[in-house]
Amino acid sequence: MPAEEEIMETRKKGIRRLFDGDRFVNFRPVLLLCVAFGLGILLFWLLGLYALFFTLAFLPAVALFLYWKFVKKRRVRGKMLFALLLCAVYAAGSVSLFLHLDAFENAPAAEGDYTVVGVVEEIGVAGFGEVYTLRDVSLIGEDGEEIAAAKKLALYARAQDVRIGMLVYAEADITTYDAQSYGRINTNAVLGGIRYRATASEVYAAGEERAGVFDAVRGRVRSVLFENLGEETAPVAYAMLLGDSGYMDEDVLQNFRYGGIAHIFAVSGLHIGIVYGILAFFLRKVRLNRWARLPVLAAVLVFYAGICGFSPSSVRALVMCLVLAVADAAGCAYDRLNSVSLASLAVMAIHPVYLFSAGFQLSVAAAAGIIVLGGRLTRLFARIRFLPQRISSAFAVCLSAQICTFPLLLDCFGYASVLGLVLNLVFIPVIGIVYAVLFVCAMLAAAMPFAAGVLLFVPGYMLEAAVTPILLFEFDILLIAGFSFGGLSALYYAAVYAFTDKINLRALPRAVLVGALCLALTVCMLFRNNAFGYDGRLSLHSYYGANNVLLLQGGGQTCLIAAGVPDGEFVERLFLREGVRSLDRVVILGDESDANTAVPVLLEHASVGTLCVPAQSVLDEGWFRTVDVLAADAFSFGCAQAYFFAEDILVLDVFGSRIAVAAEGAQPVPPLPQAELLITEESSAELTLAFSPQREICFRKTDEKTSIYNTGDLQILWNGGIISVSGAG
Repeated sequence: MPAEEEIMETRKKGIRRLFDGDRFVNFRPVLLLCVAFGLGILLFWLLGLYALFFTLAFLPAVALFLYWKFVKKRRVRGKMLFALLLCAVYAAGSVSLFLHLDAFENAPAAEGDYTVVGVVEEIGVAGFGEVYTLRDVSLIGEDGEEIAAAKKLALYARAQDVRIGMLVYAEADITTYDAQSYGRINTNAVLGGIRYRATASEVYAAGEERAGVFDAVRGRVRSVLFENLGEETAPVAYAMLLGDSGYMDEDVLQNFRYGGIAHIFAVSGLHIGIVYGILAFFLRKVRLNRWARLPVLAAVLVFYAGICGFSPSSVRALVMCLVLAVADAAGCAYDRLNSVSLASLAVMAIHPVYLFSAGFQLSVAAAAGIIVLGGRLTRLFARIRFLPQRISSAFAVCLSAQICTFPLLLDCFGYASVLGLVLNLVFIPVIGIVYAVLFVCAMLAAAMPFAAGVLLFVPGYMLEAAVTPILLFEFDILLIAGFSFGGLSALYYAAVYAFTDKINLRALPRAVLVGALCLALTVCMLFRNNAFGYDGRLSLHSYYGANNVLLLQGGGQTCLIAAGVPDGEFVERLFLREGVRSLDRVVILGDESDANTAVPVLLEHASVGTLCVPAQSVLDEGWFRTVDVLAADAFSFGCAQAYFFAEDILVLDVFGSRIAVAAEGAQPVPPLPQAELLITEESSAELTLAFSPQREICFRKTDEKTSIYNTGDLQILWNGGIISVSGAG
């Protein structure tokens, strides 16, 4: 029987009823290697060195598979070698994360007052002054003991005439960053190699050292931009060119975030792609050989990524462009999915903690979404007769990126923009043109600062015209918020992938699979983000400093307890993530000044019904014209009865369970009731003795008690009594 007839016969027998082609999915070795490396990193973070046992567990499965193949007398050498390679790459991912975290934690810790000496590597803007990143740091204690720190230090202070490359010193209060805090890896600190955080009143110059090439170029670009562009335009231009938004006004930056277009300030595929296009066009015009073009392109792109600090998004885009350049020079077909997989693998190999960076995750998700989902959406939109092809293609690209970044935005920032699709469709093409002109003119201005005013005149006005409409409107009312995906993101992406043409399913099986995955995701999300079957929920949230907040939800009310004065940015993200728009009752544990300061911070992000204070409190009522003040030692608090024991200790009686909440430095004054649970800033023997709790939860780091610093957000659920204490959400 001819081969064609045999194939037709097997198809008639139903072997190909589910999918088309020879395979269910196409074999992509680079993608599998990237997934194996990332999975090794992720499981090591979750399980520690136990993650390596998955490799040992996988080997017997490989052996059984190979035995079956041998029995069937099929060729297995290539499959065996690739399976072993996957195991090795998985183990390499786990070991890589272990080595990097261990190296960070092995740097000596320091707490307290020290004299800090170091070289300024980077300068940014903080809420109350500047933040200086110092390298080659020495810490000199009050007893004269010196610590030669192998890691960097972030110094928060106000200073004048301090430049990159200067040797500086300051009398500062030092704290040490841990590799993991609040239930997550401290990505910014680990990736930046910043082991210490310091605050000082003044910084003094002790000498001048030569800045590195990348630092010098970055400093020159910043100088020409800030000296020749407007006060509002210069920080935007600097952020677009070098990916550093530290000089932007926080309200302006937040408006870009709310609009879903803040990615223009993370040097990524848009930026590197434009630079690559400009260079490729110029090199073709000078008729340079295609192999001779490759080192020129590579050198310029690597240098540009270097002055951007080799951010994960810039490295990913750099690798993708270099792969494209090599494929173009060799005349080979360019596979975009293999390219983004190779780029992601390269970034994680450089530093495995990039896997936990929001910037890296969003960058990869957007690129992969465009590659995997963009083609199918483009074909679907092309069926709309009145829609031009270019518009349908652009709309499909924007929508695919929005779909694939949606769960990450909610989990990382607590919200996603409703207008993101429209603004990206309209704004990004415009800003792409502006960026191309700005890049060329800014680089020329940095090389010829005497002509910077002339060179930057046109791009400055172009940028101002492009961003002014964004600054005029407020986008914070058009946000999707109030829920999160967590681990269910895997189910979300499985449904998206099943919808794409990368899986060779026929129409009916595809519809059934996508429908089943969507149904499972919906049900799981409902249970994840709602306390079904419970009478009340108390969630505990914290993130450095005085950001210790408790939310009590039950009986149709949402009430808040804050120990001290929370930070506005922390409150904003918390309320968006928890879907809080109004607070029925609020308690600020602390003195009157804490309440006077904290309530206005809360009012910026939610309405407040009643502020509850001890009977003897005296407040500045001018702050609370829209807030009722209840001065009483005993009062109802949502689904609980609450009792003040001094201004910094509150006891809640929730469905028969007694919970004591104490602010930092609270001193127990007997008589105090016994409590099942004690929640404090840090472990206190006096409070433990006074309340005799069955369990304690501390906000600060401690190895003796349950700690929010170690575990991240926690929640307590009631159904007639405390039934669980677990991760929030």
